[in-house]
Amino acid sequence: MHDTSSGSGVYPEPEERLVWLDLLKVVSAFAVVMTHIASIGWQVIAPSDEGWFVTSVYEIVTRFAVPAFFMTSGALLLNPRRKLGLRRVLMGYLPKTAFLALFVSLLFCVLQSILYGWQGWRFVILGTLDGPYFIWYLWVLVGLYALTPLLRLISARPDALGYSVVLLAVFVMGRSTADAMLPGSPLTVFLDNFILFSSGMEGVFYYLLGAWLISHPIRGGRGWAVVLVGGLSVLLAIFLNYRDALANGQDLYYVARDNALIALFSVGVWEAFYLIFSRVSGCRALDYLVRWGMTIYLSHPFFRLAMEGIAQFRLAVDWLLSAPLVSIPVVSVLIWIMSVCFAGALGLVRNVIIRSPLLRAPEDDDR
Repeated sequence: MHDTSSGSGVYPEPEERLVWLDLLKVVSAFAVVMTHIASIGWQVIAPSDEGWFVTSVYEIVTRFAVPAFFMTSGALLLNPRRKLGLRRVLMGYLPKTAFLALFVSLLFCVLQSILYGWQGWRFVILGTLDGPYFIWYLWVLVGLYALTPLLRLISARPDALGYSVVLLAVFVMGRSTADAMLPGSPLTVFLDNFILFSSGMEGVFYYLLGAWLISHPIRGGRGWAVVLVGGLSVLLAIFLNYRDALANGQDLYYVARDNALIALFSVGVWEAFYLIFSRVSGCRALDYLVRWGMTIYLSHPFFRLAMEGIAQFRLAVDWLLSAPLVSIPVVSVLIWIMSVCFAGALGLVRNVIIRSPLLRAPEDDDR
C-alpha cells in the first residue's frame, strides 16, 4: 500500500494500481486534443475580437496536459521500487519511441502533401526528420528514456531528487519565466548566463517532479492550498496573455510549458486529481483508454489535418472561428471520439493480425 505519511519520501509499490493517475492521463489526452483544436482560431482571430479571448482561455486551461504526461511517466518509471533494467530502457522503450516518431511523421507528411499539393519526396523526408507540430513530445521522451538510468539513481535518493527539482525549477523554469515576464531585467540577464539549462530541459524538470510528487503526497488542507495556487496561476496566465496579445499580438510567453505559471497550474491539477480520485476504482473503459493513450494522442492530428485540408469539412473550421465558445469543446469531443474509435480498430487489427506492441505507449507495457 502507498505510505500514509505526508512528505515521507516513500514511493508506492509498483503493483499498486493508481487509478487517479490513470484518470489524469486520460483527461490530459483529451486536453491535448482541445489545445490543438483551440489553436486553429487562436492563430487567425485578431486578439481584439472577443472570439480570440475565448479560444485563448481554452488554449490555456488545457496547458497542463503535456506536463502531466511527463509527470506521470516520471512517477512510474523513476520509482526505484520498480524493476527496470538498463537494457529494457535503452533497447526497448527508446528505439520503439524513436521508430514511432519517424513512422507517424512520415504518414503525416505524406497525407499533408496529398491534401495540400505534392512537393516531392525531399519535402516529405525533411518534414519527417523535422517532425510535425505534435511529434516533439516523442523526441523529448526519447531523450528522457536515454536519461532514465541516470535519473533513477537520483530518484532513489530523496535529498538528490529534491535538490534536482529545485535546481531545474530555478535555472530552467525560472530562467524561461524571467525571459517572458521580466525581459531585460537584471534577473533575466543573470539567468541567461546559464545556457546549459536550455530549451527542452523542462521535460526533465517535470519528469523528476512527478517522481517527487508521487513519493511526497500532499494531503488535506495543504493539498487544497496547492490546488488553489494552481487555479490562481492559470487565471493570472489568462490575464497576462490577453493583455500582452492586445499590445503585441498573439504569443505564448505566459502559457509555455516552461513558464512558472503553467508549472504551478499543472501541479495544481495533479494535486486535484490525487485528492478527488485517490479512492476511485478502475474499470475496463479506463484500462482501454490508458492502454491506447499514445495511439489516441498520435491519431487526433490526422483528423484535424483532414478537417482543415478537405473542403467538405471546412464548415467545421468556419464554425470554430465564428462560435468558439461552443464549437471548440464540441469539435474536440468529436475528434477525440474518432481517435478512440481508431485506436479500437487498430487494437482489433493488432490482436488478430500483427500482434505488435509498437503503437502503444512504452511505459504502459507492464500495466
